[in-house]
Parts: sequence; structure tokens; C-alpha cells
Amino acid sequence: MFLKKNRVEKSGKVYEYAKIVRSVRREDGQVTQEVVRNLGRMRTEEDWEWAESVLEAMKREEEVPEIRDLEVEDQFEYGGVLVAGELWEEFGVKKALMDSVEDRKPEFGFERIVFLLAVNRLYEPSSDLSAYRWINERVYPREDVEKQWIYRSLDLLAEEKEGIEKNIFESLADSLNLSLDLVFYDLTSSYFEGEGPDLANFGYSRDHRGDREQIVLGVVMCGGVPIAHEVWKGNTVDKSTLKETVEQLRERFEIENMIFVADRGVMTMPNLEELEDTGYEYILSTKRRKHDLTEKLLKKEVSGEERLRAKEVHRKKVDDTTRRYILCLDEKTRKERLKTLKEIRKENEKELKDLKDRYEKSKKRQGRGRPMTKQGAMNQGRKILGKNKRLFNVDINETIEWELDEEAWEHEKAIAGKFLLVTTSNLEPSKAMKAYKDLKDVEKAFDELKNFLKIRPIYHRTDKRVKGHVYVCILALLLKRLIEKKTDEPFNKTMQELEKLKANMLEFRGKKIIQRNQINNTQKQLLESLEIIEPPKVLNVETKNQS
Repeated sequence: MFLKKNRVEKSGKVYEYAKIVRSVRREDGQVTQEVVRNLGRMRTEEDWEWAESVLEAMKREEEVPEIRDLEVEDQFEYGGVLVAGELWEEFGVKKALMDSVEDRKPEFGFERIVFLLAVNRLYEPSSDLSAYRWINERVYPREDVEKQWIYRSLDLLAEEKEGIEKNIFESLADSLNLSLDLVFYDLTSSYFEGEGPDLANFGYSRDHRGDREQIVLGVVMCGGVPIAHEVWKGNTVDKSTLKETVEQLRERFEIENMIFVADRGVMTMPNLEELEDTGYEYILSTKRRKHDLTEKLLKKEVSGEERLRAKEVHRKKVDDTTRRYILCLDEKTRKERLKTLKEIRKENEKELKDLKDRYEKSKKRQGRGRPMTKQGAMNQGRKILGKNKRLFNVDINETIEWELDEEAWEHEKAIAGKFLLVTTSNLEPSKAMKAYKDLKDVEKAFDELKNFLKIRPIYHRTDKRVKGHVYVCILALLLKRLIEKKTDEPFNKTMQELEKLKANMLEFRGKKIIQRNQINNTQKQLLESLEIIEPPKVLNVETKNQS
């Protein structure tokens, strides 16, 4: 018997087929070939290797495992786990976690559990209990994790956070060649379902869930990846977090020279002075209103033809530090804002006229219902104008009268599309503006944490578990960003391909065979871009009594 290859050309493509044949002599003495077994289409080198194994088995008169025709007994997630694991090790996260608990010697696989909790959020972000089931039932290589190990891993992660962060940062700084000239900082909040731990409190909710207790989360980003984070009580105000964050960066990470970029929420005079005292340079956005110098500088012009442009408009000497004020203009945003202002004015005047008509009719109406009171009309007027109440002067007595506040109107038009930065750096105005624009990457990271990685709502009832849960989400964000950096592709597009790569369990003659899916050309290119060696087709063969 021997293996025979057939090549068939169809629609400009060549297809290969294999069959096992043997030579037989006919009655007329001619030798011909008889097909013993059709093996079908051969797509890969591995298919040909399989065909050779079938031939050898038949020569030995052994039963042949028809692996390709066997029914899949179970299926596990493999592609995303494989890629995440390679990057987890390449960028030093695995070592950082293992080193952090080396002296504590936990009796369970702490590093592996944290890894799988993070990867789970790339697949099916949900509760830790759901993650526990996913780890035990849906992941390859197969795991056997106890529920208590999940919670103890969260505790350990919170306890060892500072050391882990520092070790990961050092590894990332080296492997990604991070430029520490610019470090970005911002805050968000995340709410609880039910009663939370001591950290949980009511405060300003960026989730628009003022009815829920929350925590405040600060994240430091550098080079597009999270390098540090901190969790505070839910009633912590933005401006009070900056000093602690800056001190940690200096003490833990030993960053001596850095330009700190943050939003107007942390912009206060004490914060400026604290940053200047540390010797760190900064780029901060100023508040747009209720500050004489800011309102004056925002009305200045920014000449030029570029859509985005900036210029220095003021300098202020404070002790040994010079604060530079950079006025920035986005021409596209300016045009959109001016158009919106006109629409707001028109809509507000229309609603005020409607309120006036209803108020006057209410005054004239007799016998039926209570007339609209002056206070009621004032309340409705405030609701109509909302944040735009500064644009109108409204007077309510027997009727409702209003007029546009010309000074406020001209001010809003003058500052449309502009923002003002204050910096102690020597960056050119355009570069300072770009650095501040890059702060949007932190906002994007918060969106990913909340809406993709599902950091909220939080269900844990101890501070330590909450901090562990948050850190798992931060590590998942790190993995997501590393995959994007290595592939130069949107994460969703990459994950769609990785999710197709499964590990399938088949059973044959008392053995369980774990075999991956066929890898398509897109997946091959993806693995190459990630510098990951293509895994073998058969991942494992085990007998029934193996665990």
C-alpha cells in the first residue's frame, strides 16, 4: 500500500487530495491500482502527516483514529489565553507576581489565578464567581481551582500591590522603552450594588449613579499603558488626590524628571504649589470660569491657519518657578460650539416664551386649578435655562420678561473652542497642547475599564477584595493595551480571531485527545505579529484516569 496524491485545478486554484491505494493484478494480467481508502482534501502539512500515520497504521493492521471525523466532546477557550500568557510573561507581569509572594509561599497558584482572572475580563467580564466557573470549565490548559483561592488571590494582590506595580513598571519601562517625560493622571468612580465596605461612600458620581455608594479610582498612564493606580473613599474630592499620587511616583518608582499632565478637576492653587515644591514640571488645564485671570486670557486671539493651534499668552513668576499660560484653540470645536450656542439661544427663548404664555394664562384663569406662582415660574425658568442661565436676565412679576446678557453672550462666543493650560515646562505651546490632548487616552482607558472590562458594579464587601478586584481590571487593561501595541490593530478585531481558536476534546480508544482548531491565514499573521510560535495541532493526549 502507498499514499497517492491527486491535484485538481478549479477556478484558478489547485486542490490536493490523498488516498491510500494498493497494486492488484487483473485477470488479463494487467497491474492496476485499487483505492483502499479515500482520505479527502489535504489543506496543511499536518494533514499530510496525518495521512502518513494512517498509512503506517493500516500497514500494521491497527485501528485508525479518524480524528477529523470524531465528534467534539468538549471545547475550551485557547487563542486568547495563549496570546495573553505569552505577553504576560514577555513583559514581566508573571515574574512580578511570582516574586511578590516568594516569601509567603501560598499553597495555591496565585500568579496563575490572577492571570486567568485578568484574561477572563477580556472574554466574559462578570462577577468573580462567574470567573471561577469560567476558569474551571472553559479554559485550556485545563485548571482545577477552588473558589476560596479566587478570593485569597484578590487579598494577596491587594496586599502586595505596591511591590507588584513597581516591578511591572520597571519591566515595562525597559521592554517598551517608555518615555517618562510625560505621565498622565486622571480620576473616575465606580459604584457598588448593595452595601459596600468602609471604602464605599456617597460622592460625586461620574457614573451618574448618585444613589449608589462608590469608590474613587485614580490611574497613572505612561506610553499608553497603566503604570500605577490608587483607590480612595467614595467621597474623596479630585484635588486632594494629586499630592499622594505625586509622592508615590517619586518614592516608589524613583521618577526624578517628569512632566505631570492632569485635568482641571485637580487644578487648585495648593496643588500647583505642591507640584512645584516636588520639582516636578506639570501641564494642567485651568477652569474656564470664576477666575479673573483665566477669563481674561481665554478672550485673547490665537492667530494662524492650523485647525489646532496654541500660543503663550502670559507668564507669572512664583518664587523660583515660572508659570506659563498656553491658550489653545481647536477651530473645528469652535465652529461646532458657535453653532450650538445659536441653537441653545433659540431653543431657550422659545421655551421661555411658552412659559410666559402659560404663566399669564394661569393668572387670568378663575375657578379651575391653582394658578402658577411666581416661585413656580422661577423654578421652571431655572430648569429651562440650566447651565445657560448666565446668558439671560429674567424678571418675573405679573408676567415673565427676559433679555440676552450681551456681555455673557459675547464672552461665550469669544472662548468657544478654546482651553487654557498652565505649565512650568519649557515645551513649545503646540507640544504642550498635544501633551494635554493625549490625556484623552486616560479617559479612553476609563471607558474601557467600565464598559469593556466591566469594573462596575462592585459586589465585594471588604476593602481588600475591592482593591484586588480593581487591580485585576487594571491588569486586564494592561494586557489589552499590550496586545494592541504588538499587533497595531484594534483589540476587538484581534480578539475576534483569537476567540475562534479553540481547544477541542475528542475521545478515542480510552484516550482523550486535545486538538486545536485549524489556524487560518489571518491567525497565522496575527501570531507572527505577536512573535508567538504556532502551537502544534494535537495539544495533549491523556488516558481517562489522568486528571
